[in-house]
Amino acid sequence: MNPKAKLWAGRLGGFLFTVVKIIALGALLGAIVFPVVGALGGAHKSTAELALFGAKTLGFYFMVWAPGIALVREFMRAAKLGREATDSASNSTPDRA
Repeated sequence: MNPKAKLWAGRLGGFLFTVVKIIALGALLGAIVFPVVGALGGAHKSTAELALFGAKTLGFYFMVWAPGIALVREFMRAAKLGREATDSASNSTPDRA
């Protein structure tokens, strides 16, 4: 596998992993927060129903935002790697005066 293909595969894998992580975080937060707020607010549903509804709701909202956040994150990572590669290349060449 050539280096350019490895770079793209790494960025694509990082993008997908970030999206899944964000969606899972939203579902987990929903499953925790909704039952707590439901208990404080006097909801007429069971804790399991509130947890499921919270996981679905916040998981969906986080799913809406996750691709954009992951895309920006991967562009920032690629820019950082590009800067580091440029800096290391410029530092390794001897100055000729």
